[in-house]
Amino acid sequence: MSTTHTIDCVVDTKPMAESIETVSAHVKTTTAAVVTFQSAVVLAEKEGADHVCKNVNLGFFSLMHSQISQKIAAHQSRVDSLLMELVAQKKRLVAVKTAMEHNYEMIVARYMRIITGLNKALKQRVMELDRPIFNFATRDVACNFGRNQHLSAIVPICQAENITASQQIAMSNMKYNSTKVIESTKDFLRQMNEQKIISEKILLRSIKSSEGVEHLPVAIIESQIDNRGNTAYEAFVPENTTSQNVKEINSRIYEMASDLNWVDSGTNDIVRQEFSKLVAASETSERVREMTSALFENSQMQTL
Repeated sequence: MSTTHTIDCVVDTKPMAESIETVSAHVKTTTAAVVTFQSAVVLAEKEGADHVCKNVNLGFFSLMHSQISQKIAAHQSRVDSLLMELVAQKKRLVAVKTAMEHNYEMIVARYMRIITGLNKALKQRVMELDRPIFNFATRDVACNFGRNQHLSAIVPICQAENITASQQIAMSNMKYNSTKVIESTKDFLRQMNEQKIISEKILLRSIKSSEGVEHLPVAIIESQIDNRGNTAYEAFVPENTTSQNVKEINSRIYEMASDLNWVDSGTNDIVRQEFSKLVAASETSERVREMTSALFENSQMQTL
């Protein structure tokens, strides 16, 4: 059977306490070092994370910037090429527009000259169909209508000392118009007397019963009217020839047409001068006058 013995002893804990106190100081130092290390590690991790994030952001930004720059450069290049093409097309269109405007102005001017010439020629030909009527409508009627205005009385509106001068001017105008009327009447009577004298010389006092031969000057023109060689004859006789004589002359010409002997004689200088005067005095267009002169110069005249 065991027996428990109790031994009392006294142990000095001072060294141990001192050692533990030293250890505690070291533990505190270690704890402080660990805390410092942990803070340094956290700071390093934070700096590392910030560095990594910064580099990643910089790299992503650089990548995006590079891609966007490449796309901008590509689109800018396309825009520049399209802009240059548009500018070139604009220049071509402006050149085409300018050429079209120039051609249009040339065509308009040419056709205006042609149409104006045709209008003048047609107007002249229509007026030549009945020249006396047009002269009466454009010249005589206008003078007749303006007669009241030209010969109307003048109302003097002036001061009393100028009334005499105004009346003298009006009287002078009336005398001038009266003088013109008297001269016109005198010329008319003189022409009537001259016509009467000429008629007295021409007319026969009595009709002669004996037959005789009368000689009349006749101008005969033979012209080719188509490409098959068909010809037409026309006779010109004095104005005082009777219609019966004209019919007989035309009938005789057609009877002897096959026997007419035409020979080349050239254009007579007198005929050429008279023809040139007629062309110069004509009121037709310049083109018609030039064509008429060219046809006359290129024609071959023959006489009997």
